[in-house]
Amino acid sequence: MELKRWLTALFLIPLLILVVGYGSQQVFFGVLLVTIILATHEFYALVLPGAHRKEKILGILLGSLLAYGIYGGDDHFILGFSAFIIVFLLIFFLVNVEDLSSVVPSLGKLLIGIFYIGLLFPHLTLIRGLPLGKQWVFFTLAVTFMGDTASYYGGSYLGRHKLYPRISPGKTIEGSLWGFAGNIGGALIFRECFLDQLEIYHCLILAVGLGIMGQVGDLCESMIKRSAGVKDSGSLLPGHGGVLDRIDSILFSAPFLYYYAIIFL
Repeated sequence: MELKRWLTALFLIPLLILVVGYGSQQVFFGVLLVTIILATHEFYALVLPGAHRKEKILGILLGSLLAYGIYGGDDHFILGFSAFIIVFLLIFFLVNVEDLSSVVPSLGKLLIGIFYIGLLFPHLTLIRGLPLGKQWVFFTLAVTFMGDTASYYGGSYLGRHKLYPRISPGKTIEGSLWGFAGNIGGALIFRECFLDQLEIYHCLILAVGLGIMGQVGDLCESMIKRSAGVKDSGSLLPGHGGVLDRIDSILFSAPFLYYYAIIFL
């Protein structure tokens, strides 16, 4: 398990460096779009099992189009298309309804999948469009993943007290604290090497904020998986589970960094 986890990381890290550091904005968004499609497919496999093929395809398509609108940076399109999604899906169910009792649950799950992944994850493209955008994307990923890794190993070897057993039985308070230590350590190291113009107090606020949002994002995905009765969202990434398992923290931490940056930096 550990070997698979590290081999997968050793494959993904150089790929991330190439895409974020050297890829064009189009290439960067293309990789994000593939990730969104895979993660949304995993999400719908969890919450809409069985014969919901049309709904799943529709949700993936609408989420991808929403992500493209965010990539294009047109606020009016994003607002208008979000309204279109809601109206269109209501009409879709109106035309295709068979079991009235399933309409609200199915509609809610479709909408959550579209906005949970298709709206949140593309914030990475907005971050990359900022001044020093590549460094900020690397900062977001590095700080979040350092926290995830520290939390995983801190909890595995030192964890004694359960954090939220009803939602995630394996997570511990000790692991959570080690995660924050990883966030802060990763942020300070990255600042020293690549973002020395970032004021230290902003660096620490971002580290703690990314840590909080990342852990909340992780717990939210755990809640979804637990409600579906599964441990992982998929098996595409050996040692890590599915794509959604790997990006659950980023879904919450990327928007936090983007809005903090445009408001305070």
